[in-house]
Amino acid sequence: MADNHLPSYTDLLIIGAGPAGLMAACWAAQFDMQTRIIDQKPGRTPTGHADGLQSRTLEILDSFGVVDPILRKSVRHAEMAFWAMNERTGCIERRKRTKSVRGSAVFDQRLLNQGDTEQVFLDYLGGKRGKVEYGTRAIKLMVSEADSERDHPVAVEVVPDRTDGSEIIRARYLIACDGARGWTRNQLEVPVDKNQGQSTWAVFDIVPITDFPDIRQSCAISSGDRGSLMTAPRENRLVRFYIHPKGDKELCNDHSARAEQSQSLEELVKTAESLMAPYSLTYKHCDWFSLYTIRQQLVHQLRPHDRVFLAGDAAHTHSPKAGQGMNVSMQDTYNLVWKLEMVITGAANQSILETYESERRPVADELLQLDGELVGAYEQDDGASKGIENVRDRYSEFISGLGVTYGPDALVADRSAEGRAENIRVGRRLDPFYVINHAEGVSMSLGSRLVSDGSWRLLVFAGDIRDAGRRRRLDSFAQEVRDYPCLAHLVEKRHGTRTGWLLEAILVYAGPRAATELLGLPDLFHPFDDTWGWDYTRVFTDEGPYEPGCRGVYDGYGIDRDTGCVVLCRPDQHVAWVGGLDEVAELESYFSAFMKHTSSD
Repeated sequence: MADNHLPSYTDLLIIGAGPAGLMAACWAAQFDMQTRIIDQKPGRTPTGHADGLQSRTLEILDSFGVVDPILRKSVRHAEMAFWAMNERTGCIERRKRTKSVRGSAVFDQRLLNQGDTEQVFLDYLGGKRGKVEYGTRAIKLMVSEADSERDHPVAVEVVPDRTDGSEIIRARYLIACDGARGWTRNQLEVPVDKNQGQSTWAVFDIVPITDFPDIRQSCAISSGDRGSLMTAPRENRLVRFYIHPKGDKELCNDHSARAEQSQSLEELVKTAESLMAPYSLTYKHCDWFSLYTIRQQLVHQLRPHDRVFLAGDAAHTHSPKAGQGMNVSMQDTYNLVWKLEMVITGAANQSILETYESERRPVADELLQLDGELVGAYEQDDGASKGIENVRDRYSEFISGLGVTYGPDALVADRSAEGRAENIRVGRRLDPFYVINHAEGVSMSLGSRLVSDGSWRLLVFAGDIRDAGRRRRLDSFAQEVRDYPCLAHLVEKRHGTRTGWLLEAILVYAGPRAATELLGLPDLFHPFDDTWGWDYTRVFTDEGPYEPGCRGVYDGYGIDRDTGCVVLCRPDQHVAWVGGLDEVAELESYFSAFMKHTSSD
């Protein structure tokens, strides 16, 4: 395949350094494994492209410690205005304003150009001594059968721009984040399972000069049979415009490259102004614009080979109407990489990788269903504004990402939290309710304690442990965890970063801090390290006070202070198992089904 070069070897190869690929690389950088990420582009996205960051995505970025620069640079998407044409006057008018976020969220939606988002990932990756190999083009893919888990059956021939010849990269696993054109998908001839049609969109980021009153809000504008328009406020006084004009037959129907190149920015702005009548629209500064065709499609398999995974636009494409593309793409690889790491490092059986398909395909299915309904609503000549609002309202938790719930599989127990934690759903991420750190007295969202370092978290809600019976129950639970071989291995095994463990036990009791001494609790909740001393970050109380509007975890999750419960969270913060403090044997069985008691070095 290559020009007189011995192959190089890596555990994980990522093709494509857009948001999905960069998320994968940053996740992988946490762990003791070799990762390479390549992209044929000369560098990161300069500006423009995807710009919506939903609430769940921001939670994930916060778990990596990188959300602050995005919050500083971005624009809050606090409200959405719906405009529609008044058939009598022929002019658009505002019909309604709604809050953009539903449900329980620490962050509302933010708007920022894709290039700045990618830079945040690149800075983080650089801090982990990682880098993107830009200007490196994949030209050939071969996948052979593997004799063992440690084999490198994926062979990719690549051509770096700055060197002569080519290189063969042999990898144990490949994640394809190579976009809608899908080089990897085409190499493997992966069929498209769903193909719901296509549409042509114009998009541009300008500093608008306009008398339109809602220009600094996100807007859905329906201009009857003339077409539809979406706007979104952006950083540096920019506004993003999406146009799908029904009346412009050349723009709507001619999908050729020549048509895409022939539309000038001035023509696109003029079209937008016609959709906003009677308001005026001009500009002097443009940051980016494009005209492109989007196909609504989903591949037949997200895992077309045991060692190859498709993520993001390589797996599913859709219109930009719901602001989902970058978010669902990043959440694909956020779901996948910690599982790959556990297999690569020998912590878990390869069978857990089957859950990528079972968990993310239903999300992709719902994404296409949402997109189809939203496209249909925008194309209505009558009542489009109301239809758009109805669709967005029904899918609000999916759009924000907060409502994504994985069904029972090898990593999500087939059991309900009912009777123990009434407001927790197994398979879904925890809502952000509050606790007080025992040692420091600081109020914080419990979710913010679930940082992305590869650790599973065993959240033990023991109730008021001033009661002698509840204290004995807690002590018995901690001892049983030490007695079961799989659980004992998990709580003692360092994993990923210096602060990471395979399983980290966290205690949340109900009662005053002054009545409990941290070092008098079972050492499961304050392990000692010869260098770093006691761990003071694992014990919390539910007893406030909290900031206004904040609820404690027992009340928020519906946990009885007498019976308590145990909640197991996966490394991606989704709830995997809920049980009682007397169900340690069941917890051992859960982990024993896929975990290895010893980890390969």
